[in-house]
Amino acid sequence: QINFLTTFDRLKLIKMKTTLIVIATFFAISIGYSQVDSTNFKAQYSKLLEKLNDENWSESQAICKLLLDYAEPNDSMQIEKKVLRYIYIYSTAGLLNEKKLTKDEALKSTMSLKGKEMITPAHPIKSNCYVNCTHLADEKKNTFFSSTNNAQGTQIFSFEYIEIKDDIKETKEELEGKYIRFKATLDEIAVEGNMLPRFKLKFSNGEYQFLEE
Repeated sequence: QINFLTTFDRLKLIKMKTTLIVIATFFAISIGYSQVDSTNFKAQYSKLLEKLNDENWSESQAICKLLLDYAEPNDSMQIEKKVLRYIYIYSTAGLLNEKKLTKDEALKSTMSLKGKEMITPAHPIKSNCYVNCTHLADEKKNTFFSSTNNAQGTQIFSFEYIEIKDDIKETKEELEGKYIRFKATLDEIAVEGNMLPRFKLKFSNGEYQFLEE
């Protein structure tokens, strides 16, 4: 499962137990959506979640761009923009995996997000799991590894490394089975793989929070 985070009620980032309310960069909008403003932001965000749930990556990317264009210059929308940045990459990954974007196109459209802080979806922590889950990165100290896929687990969207700025205080056994989400800065972004193209994301300065099931 993937659980995304609502941005409303001041985005308290609760875990949702739907199959996919998850997780877009800078393409021209030609689908006909209205421009986003303070009166329709919430409605457009709800539409974005619907398109994500339907795995309609073209439309989710288009709506997300409109929302990001509105949120980025708005100082009062710090949480919203962090969530939307990740959603944009996720939607782009869907298009990449479906071969609707080349690797160069996908990387070019998301490169401007490098150096930006993001909030990730919540994943369960499971050892030896590589489908919509998180575990400790064995080769890197104070780092979590997340694999992000579509709802069915049939597509690989990204491999993510999140380095925590403070020590991870819990043991591997204490972490097992918990749901976790991250706030971190995207330091590196790359596209790898040919048959199964996907993003490789490296985050630093990470913070984590456990969510109730």
